[in-house]
Amino acid sequence: QAEAGKGEGVAERNSLFKPGPTRVKGEGGVHFPWRLGGMLIWCRAVEDPGSKFDPECVEDPGGGRSPKSVDDISVARVSDLVGVAGAMRPKTVIIPGGHREEDLLLVESARDHGFVANCLLVGNAERIGHSIERLGIEVANEHIIGTQNPGETAARTVELVHEGKADIILKGDISTPVLNAAMLKLRVRKTMGLVTMFDAAPVGNDRPMFITDPGVTTECTYGRLVDLIENAIDVARAVAGLERPRVALLSANEKVIPSLRSSVVADQLTKRNWKDAIVYGPLSFDLATDMGSVESKGIPEGGLAQEVAGKADILVCPGIDMANAVYK
Repeated sequence: QAEAGKGEGVAERNSLFKPGPTRVKGEGGVHFPWRLGGMLIWCRAVEDPGSKFDPECVEDPGGGRSPKSVDDISVARVSDLVGVAGAMRPKTVIIPGGHREEDLLLVESARDHGFVANCLLVGNAERIGHSIERLGIEVANEHIIGTQNPGETAARTVELVHEGKADIILKGDISTPVLNAAMLKLRVRKTMGLVTMFDAAPVGNDRPMFITDPGVTTECTYGRLVDLIENAIDVARAVAGLERPRVALLSANEKVIPSLRSSVVADQLTKRNWKDAIVYGPLSFDLATDMGSVESKGIPEGGLAQEVAGKADILVCPGIDMANAVYK
């Protein structure tokens, strides 16, 4: 269609045909989902003698939406989540404060990838309309929900999620405390927390890791930390397939020091009976993530310390101050 002029500009603005993490390997080559209007087709990239990737349209290689099911895709890097998303049904995203152009471009890209079916925009309808017009993207009128103030925006967002009309909340131009307060109605445990997946070359040899809680819980008591750890374990199992993740309880020192509260609480949490994870602390950041530091400084022989130190999958910070700084 692009050659015929019917799909002019689609391939140019769609990053799927550029070599990168969006590729999904399947039988017969590398596959890409490509949206043309309301139709999703799968394309296979084939290498020609000139070493260029040319899109060749093929049948859906997995008999569904993806070359593989979610369970068949291993997550060795954060970018592998693209393949996971491609194996799931398209989601409906809702953006409170939905006039920010960067957010709209992000969702439009996700729609091009076939990950997002619809996007609901909540907030000042006039500002949302201006942003849509400037970007030249298509948003149905019924997907714009006008509100009068941030409090109403947050409340309406949560109502739509409760009603089953949205799957994912993407924070737009709205105050974090205002949105978090409204989102408390969505929690399934006493404590609501943020779990972030990341990979970074200097940390853990670039393997994917999780950190909590850099953005929600301001006062971390023993009970709340138990909930945050359980939240993080659930995310690590669901997203990365870690059946028994290694959890490091961070502190400024790996020894229990009575005047260092985080080390005392970490020791108490270590002694708790954890069924689905290996939990140990206190550990300093370097001892949790770097085997070189473990070999240099040393840790107690045997026990949980040997299983977690230098190999942590989840970093649990003692409070939002440390978590937010490390996260950023």
